[in-house]
This record gives sequence, C-alpha cells and structure tokens, in this order.
Amino acid sequence: MESPFELDRERYQPPTDYVYARNPTLRFDQRRLARVVGVIAFGLPIVLGLGGVVLGEFRDALSGYYYEEIILGDFFVGSLVAIGSLLFAYRGWTPKVAQLATLAGVAALLVAFVPMDGWVVGCTEISPAGTCAEETKLYPKIGYWVHAGAAGCLFAILAFFCFFVFTKVPMDDDLRPEEVTPAKKRRNAIYIASGFIIAICSISIGAGDLLFGETWNGLKLTFWAEAAILGAFGASWLTHGRVFAPLRDPQDEEDAREAERCKL
Repeated sequence: MESPFELDRERYQPPTDYVYARNPTLRFDQRRLARVVGVIAFGLPIVLGLGGVVLGEFRDALSGYYYEEIILGDFFVGSLVAIGSLLFAYRGWTPKVAQLATLAGVAALLVAFVPMDGWVVGCTEISPAGTCAEETKLYPKIGYWVHAGAAGCLFAILAFFCFFVFTKVPMDDDLRPEEVTPAKKRRNAIYIASGFIIAICSISIGAGDLLFGETWNGLKLTFWAEAAILGAFGASWLTHGRVFAPLRDPQDEEDAREAERCKL
C-alpha cells in the first residue's frame, strides 16, 4: 500500500472514480461529519476544565480525568471514542485522506482505552476520609508509552491534516492550479494557524515536562497545551465542515441544496 502522506503540489487530488468526491450529497455529508468531530474536540477540554473547577479537582492534564467520578471520566473516554469512530467513518475526497483519518481514529481509540498510568485494579491504602490513598495499577509503564505514543501520533496526524491535506489546491485536467476563492483563502489561513498551534503545543508538552518539571505541572500547563491542541483541532474541522457562511464556496452551497433536495 502506498503511503497516505503526500507533500507535493498535486497532493490529494480527487480521483475521477471516487464517489465521495463526486457525489454532492456525500460531499455534504462528509462536511457535516467534520462539523460533529470539530464540536466534540472543541468542547472536550471546556467540559473537563469546568467540571474540574466545580469538583475542586482541576487535573494536570486531560488524561488525568480518566478515572474521575461524576461523569467526567466517562465523558473523557466517550468523547475520544466518538472522535475515533467518526474519523473511521470519514472518507474524505481521496482514499489516502480516508486512510489518514483512519490512522487518526486508531490513535484516538488507543488514547481512550489505554490510561496514562495503567489500569486501576484495586486500592492498597485507604485514607482517613475513607477514599483510596494509593491505587493498585496494572501495567503502568506500558500504559504510559502506549497512551503518550498514541496521543503524539494523533497530534502529528492532525497537524498534517492542517498543513497539507485541508490546504490542498484543486487542479484542472492539465494539473494546473485552479483559482483560489476568497473563502478558500480564509479556510487555509485557519488551517495553517491551527497546524502551528497543534505543532507548537505538542512540542511544548514534551519539552516543558522534561525541562521545567514541577513548575510546569504546578501551573497545569499540560492541560492548557492539550486544550489548545483540541481547540485548534476543533477549529480546523469545523472550518472544513464549512460551519460559517464566509467559509463556503459556491460549490458548497450547491452541494447543500442538492442534499436537501434528495431528502424531499
């Protein structure tokens, strides 16, 4: 199988026989799916952060909510499972875009199902308040490397989408770039900005914890960096979903009308 990563000028051009690129209803459905992905990604850190403040348990990182009680842990895992499943369902406009989305979906599911510090299987010490003071965890080292590695792969693929997939310029039959619409220029600006945020914050998470240790964790900077990554992820996929009218090309409006006609 060829690599799904393309970097050249003619990258990710829709093949003539790919139905998801040629059918206006399917194009519209794919953009609507992208909106759902964007909403979940954008909302995840907001819900966890607000929930952590209300419960008095604002965690150092999003992954710290994995076993949080009162819905937050379930919301964290459920949101990642939803994102992963939707990325599996996303077909894009070329098979390689679909493959990239599937890889990102696999990474999201690994983050969801493999906790950072391993699986909690019991409690070895009870605090005076009756809560667990020391948990018994299964495979903590494996959990750390799988969870962190999957998160790193997910962030890398999301940045790649922003820099190289969503920014592709359509080509005519002679492989000459078509005219870039004002809406496409606005979308590309958002994609590039989102890609830089994802890349810079991803690097910061690894470097910050390594170089600044207690200060970094004391300020909860991993949480804020991950929140920025998910915010940029959400913004890029909402943009791809053409959530606002200034981001839509005439073809997008026509696809929406065709999809509405097909419902009648």
